[in-house]
Amino acid sequence: MSNLTSLPFSMTSELSVTESTTQLSLGVIHAVYPPILILVGVTCNVFIILVMRTKQFCRQSTAVFMTTGAVNDALSLLISMTTHWLHVSFDGIYYQNEVKDICRFLDFYGWGNCDYGILITSTMTVDRALAMTFPLKVKTKSVKRARVTVVILLLIVVAKEFHFLIGSHMVPESRKERLCDVYPQTDSYKFFWKEVWPWLHLAYLSLCFITIICSNIVLVIQIIKSSKFEESIRKDSNSFDHSKGKDHNKTSYVKRTRKQLHTIAPMLIGESILMLILTFPFSVQLSVSEYNPEFYRAPGMALLFSVTFYMLYTNKCVTFFVYLVTGSKFRESLKQVFWRCLKGKGGVRRNRFNTFSQWYKKRQGGYSRQGEKDPAGSPWTTESGSKDPETPNRRLHHGNFVSTHL
Repeated sequence: MSNLTSLPFSMTSELSVTESTTQLSLGVIHAVYPPILILVGVTCNVFIILVMRTKQFCRQSTAVFMTTGAVNDALSLLISMTTHWLHVSFDGIYYQNEVKDICRFLDFYGWGNCDYGILITSTMTVDRALAMTFPLKVKTKSVKRARVTVVILLLIVVAKEFHFLIGSHMVPESRKERLCDVYPQTDSYKFFWKEVWPWLHLAYLSLCFITIICSNIVLVIQIIKSSKFEESIRKDSNSFDHSKGKDHNKTSYVKRTRKQLHTIAPMLIGESILMLILTFPFSVQLSVSEYNPEFYRAPGMALLFSVTFYMLYTNKCVTFFVYLVTGSKFRESLKQVFWRCLKGKGGVRRNRFNTFSQWYKKRQGGYSRQGEKDPAGSPWTTESGSKDPETPNRRLHHGNFVSTHL
C-alpha cells in the first residue's frame, strides 16, 4: 500500500526533472542556434547569388532557379528565423493585441517560403533532367523561360497559402516553441484546416518529393550515359570525317551541352538529397500532430518541434556548401568573386590578361608551324576542346593578338 501511495510522487519528481532538462536544452538551442543560422545562411546565400551572376552561370536557366532559391532562403532567415529567435529567446517581446496581423503575414510567408523552396528545387531538377535527356530539343540557356516559370510557381504557392491570412493568430503564453499558429474561428474554416488542408499539403509534398527523386534518378542515368558517350566520341575522333560539317556541328553541340550539364548535375543531386533529409522530418511531425495545437504542450513534443524546425531552416544554409563540394565550376566562379572583391574589376581583367599572355607565349614558342594542332589547349576553351560559347571569338596571328576581355 505504501508503494502505491509513493508512486505518484516518484513519477512527479521524474517528470519534473525531465521537464527541467528539456527546458534547459531548449533554452540553449534557442539562444545559440538561430543567430548562427541567420549569420551563416545569409552570407552563404549572398555568395550563391554573386556566383550565379558570373559568366559561367548567368546565361543558363539553372542560374535563375538557383538565384531565386538563394534569395528565397536569405529572406526566410532574415524575416521568419529572426522573428522566431526573438520570440523564443526574449520573453514578452511580442504582445497578443499587437501581433495579430503580424501572425497572419508570418504564417503566410513562412509556409509559403518553405513550399516555394521545395517547388523551385523540384522544378530545377526536372529542367536539368529534360535538358540532359534531350540536349538537342531543350534549350539549356532559356533564361526568359526560367524567369516566367519562377513567377508561375510563385503564384501557385500564393494561392495555396492564402488561407493563412485568415486564420493565423498568436499562440497562448504557455506555448514557447513558436509565435503563431492557426486557430479556426468558423466551422467552414475549421473543416478546411482539419480535413482538407492536411491532405492537400501532403499531396503537394508527395508530388514534389517524388518528382525530385525521379528526376535525380534520370540525372544519374544520364551522367553514366554521358561518360560512355564521351568515351565513344574519343575513340571515333581519329576516324571521324570533319568534312561532314552538319553532323560534326551536331555532335559537337551534343557533346558541349552534355559537358555543361554534367558539371551542374552533381550540384542538383546533392542539393536534392540534402533537402529531402532535412525537410522530411518536419513534414512527418506535422502529420503526426494532426495540426492540433495541444499536441505541443508536452515538453518532449516542443523539443521535437524545435529540432525538426531548425533542421528545416538548416537546409536554407547548407546549399552553399553542397555547391562548393560538388561543383567544380562553382568553385572556379567563387574564386573570381573573391578576386574581384579583393582586387576589383581591374584586377580580374589583369588576371585574365596574364593567363592569356602566358598561354599565347607558350603557343608561339612551341608551335610556330601553321596548321599544327596545339595540344596545350587554349585557356578560353572547354575541356571538350570546343570554344566556350560565352567567350567572344578571337583570331590569333603571329606577332599580335586581341583579347576582348580587356
